[in-house]
Amino acid sequence: MKRILVACRGYYPDVAGGGEISTKYLSEQLSNIGHEVEVLAVSDSDYKDKINNITVNRLKHSNLYWSMKNKGISKSKKIAWHIVDSNNVFFAKKIIKVLDEFKPDILITSTIEDVSSLVWKIAKKKGIRVIHILRSYSLLCTNANMYKEDNCGSQCVVCKGMTLLKRANSKYVDDVVGISDFVLNEHIKNDYFCNANRHVIYNICLEDVLTERVHDGFKRQEIKIGYLGRIHKTKGIDLIFNALKILPIEINKVIELKIAGDGDEDYISYLTDYATNENLNVNFLGNVPANDFLDSLDLLIVPSKWNEPFGRVIIESMARKVPVAAKKSGGIPELLSCNQGFLFDDVEQLSSIIQSYVEGKLIFEFNLNEFKTENIVSKWNSLLF
Repeated sequence: MKRILVACRGYYPDVAGGGEISTKYLSEQLSNIGHEVEVLAVSDSDYKDKINNITVNRLKHSNLYWSMKNKGISKSKKIAWHIVDSNNVFFAKKIIKVLDEFKPDILITSTIEDVSSLVWKIAKKKGIRVIHILRSYSLLCTNANMYKEDNCGSQCVVCKGMTLLKRANSKYVDDVVGISDFVLNEHIKNDYFCNANRHVIYNICLEDVLTERVHDGFKRQEIKIGYLGRIHKTKGIDLIFNALKILPIEINKVIELKIAGDGDEDYISYLTDYATNENLNVNFLGNVPANDFLDSLDLLIVPSKWNEPFGRVIIESMARKVPVAAKKSGGIPELLSCNQGFLFDDVEQLSSIIQSYVEGKLIFEFNLNEFKTENIVSKWNSLLF
């Protein structure tokens, strides 16, 4: 078995999004099958702790701020942060100390922000095999989302300049793992990871899986459709509203739209006014337990405008036996390859999907085999040897 150091910008209970959740799941699963796993996690102070028997080396950041706590940071300070992060020599001593003490066979960088791409060069020169997981566009874009009013077709001049050293350091990576074909190809076409073997391994998402569920929505007066996640204009929630608005009256009147999550207050206000003005039956629930929310739905809609690298909520919904309609954005279509009829490009197609589903003309296929934890862990184990 291998000695594996997993490096990341934050580790549980420091969670900013799906990246931290996925890092924890992967670290624990690799440990469970016999690998010796330690974590190097950036933090706001230096200390060690154990999470589920995994040693976590928490190292205070060596930049202007920690990216996990970046609210209210000025634009000029963010620019300076990116310049330092691209090749953070100030953090190098801390990295070297952990590498020398633990002596890993393999370094897996799960989220690279704050850790800095310089870690790849340091590890490679020590003879350590380097694996990087692509969970976002942080190596390509200063906003990490490749989105400005619309999806960016390519790197802008500013991002290309700011990420120059990240691209250069990527030549030290032995294996690069995309959490979707889409996110992997976006990096390859921009000349990253020129020396790396390429792999696609999905995130570990499945925890609570229902073996069966009776879909009785059509027998009730109201059909409950929902959105779960961050409320932001890039998430395209307004597309659901537009789709409901053009449904036939007899269909629209039996639908309740439930929205779970929080986010941009201005966008929430806009959506609230929209629902009132168009007389749509919409309930904003705020943050609620995900499984409880999903179990209350007849259909989940994922209308993301930006190119999501993955789409964890799709797998979580399928695990609760809730069908998913989703926009053809980023890596999302890969997750619904068995349900092409539930993918849409525009409002009209979404409206048609909702109507066909309510009328019982669309059947969702719940095929979770490629997302099963044991299958994903098996792929990782094969990669490590």
